[in-house]
Amino acid sequence: MNKQVRTPHSWLFPLSLVLLLAASSLPGEWLLYLLLALGVAVFGLPHGSLDTAIAKRHLGLHSTLHTACFMTGYLGLGGLVVTIWWQAPTIALALFLLYSAAHFGDDVVERLGQRGRIGYGIWLLALPLALRPEDVIPVFEALGAMQSQHILAMAPWMLLPGGLLLATALWSRPQQRAMSDWRDPLLLAVAAFLLHPLAYFVAYFCFLHSPRHLELASRDLGLSGWREKLGAVMPATIATYCLILVAALILFSTGLTAEAALLRLVFITLAALTIPHMLLQMVAKTQSQNPSA
Repeated sequence: MNKQVRTPHSWLFPLSLVLLLAASSLPGEWLLYLLLALGVAVFGLPHGSLDTAIAKRHLGLHSTLHTACFMTGYLGLGGLVVTIWWQAPTIALALFLLYSAAHFGDDVVERLGQRGRIGYGIWLLALPLALRPEDVIPVFEALGAMQSQHILAMAPWMLLPGGLLLATALWSRPQQRAMSDWRDPLLLAVAAFLLHPLAYFVAYFCFLHSPRHLELASRDLGLSGWREKLGAVMPATIATYCLILVAALILFSTGLTAEAALLRLVFITLAALTIPHMLLQMVAKTQSQNPSA
């Protein structure tokens, strides 16, 4: 077995924690919202912008019509998520947390297996809910989930099984694991205790999950060098920015506070894009494992 398992850009996450901790010490919450918006826009959203290229490779999109049908289905699934969130925000939020935990667990599944994946996902999602509930409640309320206290009440009870599953996976698969597999969960615990949940999210999503996923997807597509990667992600990223701009104009005209509108814009957009993104990743992984299927 290869004992030199490495994850891409593993230095970014610890560095981001230091920078965000320093930024969090500054007065006022405006910087927190600015970091959230810029972090997701610049580092977060582009990691899913290779989905069209991935679909062309693994789904056989050989024509403009095929690509248009794929994009229609992709955006249609996202639109369905937005509709559900608009009608039942608390249920939508709970589902978002569940499938986000499953998706984030994919970061370690190749090395730690399904047990480690479940433990990792539960651990990183439950930490801020359990350690900083007083800061999480206003975020949930701004997202429209006014009856989410039961979600927070479950978080401490999720930490123990999540941590145990992760720990047993780490100890039982020493040859497969990378240094970051034990380092990052510990750093996440420290970050969840010290940082506001929004800063914690920026650190994980923008500087750990997104760079890792972008790098692995780029390898799968045979992209090398930052110019080639940038050229591949820019078209879909710009299109996403245009859709977000339209949504922002609608949200900011509804009378919501700027903070609530920004939070809904960021998290409902991510919730909507995560579902088709996850499904595509599942199909692509299946195709890679069974190329003759």
